[in-house]
Amino acid sequence: MAQLDEKTEKHILSIVEKYQKEENKNLNYQILDDEIIFFSPISNGNDITVEDLNIIAHILEGSFKGMELVNQEYRFKFEYGL
Repeated sequence: MAQLDEKTEKHILSIVEKYQKEENKNLNYQILDDEIIFFSPISNGNDITVEDLNIIAHILEGSFKGMELVNQEYRFKFEYGL
């Protein structure tokens, strides 16, 4: 399974961790070809802001493709150019 490099993971986690209620902050994602999907449980409560989604897209050298709600979690899709 493909993964982001550690520096990129930490940078993105520093943005999304403020939206996580859990004590242990996690970055859950899946990479498929030129698309990456980040997963966040609804129980976290807060939706991520458009500004932060755009920052993540910039880090990934790509663009935000959309969000959907599936099985009690948010799924944020990005096209990336890394």
